[in-house]
Amino acid sequence: MMMWKRGTLVLLFLLAGCNEPSPQDKPGQLLYVAPYGSACIGVGVMECLRVKQEVDANWELFYNHVEGFTYEEGFQYTLRVKVENVESPPADGSSLRYTLLEVVEKTPVNP
Repeated sequence: MMMWKRGTLVLLFLLAGCNEPSPQDKPGQLLYVAPYGSACIGVGVMECLRVKQEVDANWELFYNHVEGFTYEEGFQYTLRVKVENVESPPADGSSLRYTLLEVVEKTPVNP
């Protein structure tokens, strides 16, 4: 009887250790980045990333940047980012600050 209780206890600890949270359960926000940017007009003509916040959403131009993230064209990314409000943003700047927490996935895409 005692051996059975120990075995059950060990099994429970092993199973609990295997339960890693899914990407959606971790802190931060997921941001999907397209493999190719697009010309856009901000202060002047510039190259913008195309991003979406939901897998099934349409790509949108991203006029901001993600601090700590270096974009390589030809790769599709899933990023985990921290989004913070910027107090007193400049007139031509964003009111949001994006900071990279983790590159969840980086997948090469053929042109």
